[in-house]
Amino acid sequence: MKKLTGWIVIVFCSGFLLTFAIALVILIPDMMSKNSEGKMSIQEILNSSLGFVIVISLTIVGLRNGLKKIKKDKVIKIVEYEKTLNINLTGQIEYSDYRNLILNLNFKNPTYLVVFGIMFLFLLTLVVNGKNMMNQFDSNLFIYLIITVFLLLPVLTLTQIKKLYKTNKIFHEKLNYYITNDSINIKGNTVDSTQKWTHFYQIRVTKNFFMFYHGKMVATLLDKKMFTETELKEFNKFIKSLNVERV
Repeated sequence: MKKLTGWIVIVFCSGFLLTFAIALVILIPDMMSKNSEGKMSIQEILNSSLGFVIVISLTIVGLRNGLKKIKKDKVIKIVEYEKTLNINLTGQIEYSDYRNLILNLNFKNPTYLVVFGIMFLFLLTLVVNGKNMMNQFDSNLFIYLIITVFLLLPVLTLTQIKKLYKTNKIFHEKLNYYITNDSINIKGNTVDSTQKWTHFYQIRVTKNFFMFYHGKMVATLLDKKMFTETELKEFNKFIKSLNVERV
């Protein structure tokens, strides 16, 4: 199913690019002709060019996403780790760090990029043809609704992140982490959990966090600020020895 979806995306984006290229070949001479007659302002040319760039960029993002889906699963490279690992960490995940992590993950998602690109095109249309659109408010109501969603989306996203942080008790207490070659133990006032490294199916390393996934949307977070410089280097070496997908 994953590969089928990838091929559908590739065919759609390729067809769109071809159609768009043909349209450009037809429209550019006409646009240049109008410009020579003084019918197009510099602002209109810039806005049109920006629109073209955004559309092409969105299509390329779609193509890349489709190609990723049809690629064979990566072979996990395992580097042996022969040392004994004993790391004790204590700390609490702050709201600002959690918020930045989720925002970063969301806005790197191809779906978000495409949505924001389309909404930006609607805003660009409003800037270029604002007067005409206001005169035809009823017929352009859908576009105004899309623009409103675009403006509210960051607020709604932040509200949801804050709600998730507030309702998760683990974020509101200091936790003790005990890391060994076999497992990670997390202990606090409301949690006492030991998970073997074989329990996780995916690891994501960001600028400030290690994320160990044991479900599609569920991950154990390790804040890099809890580590000393030496511990961080050793742990980075250690996770390369795990037979777990790394993204």
